[in-house]
Amino acid sequence: MKIGLYIEHGVGNGVGGAELAMAHLASAWSSAHEVDLIHHRPPLTRERLAQFSAEDYRGVNVRCLPRDGEPTPSTNPFLRYRAAREWHQHLSAGYDLFLGCTHWLPPFCHARAGALLVLFPSYVRPADSVEIRRLPAWKRARHRAYYDFEWRRRLATYRHRFAISEYARAWTARRWGINCEIVYPPVATAFDDVPKERLILSVGRFSTLAHTKKQLEMMHAFRELSPGAASGWTYASVGGLNTRPENHAYFDQVQQAGRGYPAIVNANLDRRSVRSFFERARIFWHATGLNDDTDAHPELAEHFGIATVEAMAAGCVPVVIDKGGQREIVEHGRTGFLWTTVDEMKACTLRLIADDALWSRMSAAARQQATRFTRGRFVDRLSRACHVDAGAGAMVDGSIPRVHASAL
Repeated sequence: MKIGLYIEHGVGNGVGGAELAMAHLASAWSSAHEVDLIHHRPPLTRERLAQFSAEDYRGVNVRCLPRDGEPTPSTNPFLRYRAAREWHQHLSAGYDLFLGCTHWLPPFCHARAGALLVLFPSYVRPADSVEIRRLPAWKRARHRAYYDFEWRRRLATYRHRFAISEYARAWTARRWGINCEIVYPPVATAFDDVPKERLILSVGRFSTLAHTKKQLEMMHAFRELSPGAASGWTYASVGGLNTRPENHAYFDQVQQAGRGYPAIVNANLDRRSVRSFFERARIFWHATGLNDDTDAHPELAEHFGIATVEAMAAGCVPVVIDKGGQREIVEHGRTGFLWTTVDEMKACTLRLIADDALWSRMSAAARQQATRFTRGRFVDRLSRACHVDAGAGAMVDGSIPRVHASAL
């Protein structure tokens, strides 16, 4: 088969969960098929991916294509529809299977078979936009009729539809009007069992855009804990950092806030270093969505939580915000703690610090829970659903080269 795997989103040189998931799938399927990894960012090369993953990409062709602007709508509905169908046609034409990994507007699929993997439905359809709602009733009806028609035809070109979590699935049904199967993203779950340290860890990209990881808020929380019951503990905040000046300014803020405390703030570490942090840490923090109105803006919550699962697989007990996909990963009181306020986060952390038996039980339960989200399950689920012979790529987790979430 000739397969195209499309990463629709992204800016700069960042490598996150979507990039690693598609790269992993490309590596697995390329053992038996001709696979292209398609995207719009020149910095995303094989060499760049190799900084975050030890997988074999020799059989994967990386296609970096210019991003065409969405066509200007014509007043003629026939011309408008034709332009919509032709937009980004070159992405999928000629493939036996085209799998688009997206937050935004999916292009019409021109492959023999199409599959859609929705990270989160951030795209708001024109028929639901504020501009359309402000029009007179007769114009609203006309616009909605066209946009609904085009939307149904566009999505009908994708035979298979998946979402990466129940959270993403529910919002895709609500915003896009389509039902998706859940396929959890691939997570590296094989970690070495090394002595744990008095270390609290958070992993996530340093960014001021989209759903931010709230490193600054977590650093302030650690500062409040450090002089008391958490004395002798270290907080490590690590993750990816791209070239945007505002993100570098935010990274500097986090570093500055940690000065004078037992805190580590590092960006763009190699995979071995990030892996070591997961293996040595006892507690994992995650706060994406904190102080955000995620009912009005659900995209600001974590859509799944790959870094949380990796931490659990390494035996870290997660203490994470009770929002988004985190609820599907952590069972409160058994495999970790879910919280809604920073005070609750600190209280749960102090319970784990004070009660080693509690930490041991939760650590073991967290490791077991993480086995639900392996890379092998991800490849197997998509292979079966899309009728792809995975070939040598369908190996057990322990035999697949490891990846990490240092840029999530």
